[in-house]
Amino acid sequence: MAGADIEAGLRSLRQSLRQIKALLAWQQLKETETRPDQPPAFRITDSVEADLRNEYSFFLATSMQIRSILNDGSCATPEEKRQRIKIQLARIEQQLCRLDLNRRLCVC
Repeated sequence: MAGADIEAGLRSLRQSLRQIKALLAWQQLKETETRPDQPPAFRITDSVEADLRNEYSFFLATSMQIRSILNDGSCATPEEKRQRIKIQLARIEQQLCRLDLNRRLCVC
């Protein structure tokens, strides 16, 4: 992954984060609309949790790949740019962390 690819990776992470947020909103709507004493007003596909897991896995894999390249000493990207990218990556990861997906997706 070259410098341009790292930028594309960051864009992918941002898009993935938006997708995760959208899936969480659908999941919340589904839970809100579930009433045990009434039939559902509408049906939402049950793939939301699987889609969340897949998107979360993609996010983590992409994030780890970007970190690996940034920490590689042979990376051709100048140090100043690598530091800016690390800051952007950390901000995106913090947003994901605030969503508390580890708890939401726990299959304990």
